[in-house]
Amino acid sequence: MGEIKSTLDLVLEKTKNLTLSCEEKESQKQKEIENRIKGLVQKYQDGILSINQLLTDYELLKKDYNIPQNNSLIVEITQRIEPDQDNQPLLELLQACCAIDTAAIEMIIENFRKEYITASQNRIERLREDLAKRHNISGSAVLPNLDVDELWRQKIGELRAGYENQLNRVKDNLLGGRS
Repeated sequence: MGEIKSTLDLVLEKTKNLTLSCEEKESQKQKEIENRIKGLVQKYQDGILSINQLLTDYELLKKDYNIPQNNSLIVEITQRIEPDQDNQPLLELLQACCAIDTAAIEMIIENFRKEYITASQNRIERLREDLAKRHNISGSAVLPNLDVDELWRQKIGELRAGYENQLNRVKDNLLGGRS
């Protein structure tokens, strides 16, 4: 009677003579490094790791994988920066782990916030005026819902895209200046 083999046994038997090329090994190593860095940054953002714990774990990761540069960490951190979010923890991480001056990023974020506030106040005022004219609805209790206003969503999308382009240029400069 024949032996019953598990799926794992069959896969191992079929792949026992396969080997990875140098490029495949390097690609696999880089992907593993990126995944480990993503995990560290996510744990930091979730409050599971303190900045000191992250620094310690990152230094161990650099030793284990012989990582000479911080580019993967910089890419991971900067990809998480959004102009309309609280980015302070990420900026602190860039400063502490990568010794990066974040003034340019902070200025872009601050300018976005100022423009966002001004634009939202202007749009709310226009919507109030429109409600007063069209429907005779007015007063201090009238607060239009910008989230359902198509013109506002379009405006904020354009505004966000412009600032994301500025952020992307700064991010690219951060990586371009590193070697």
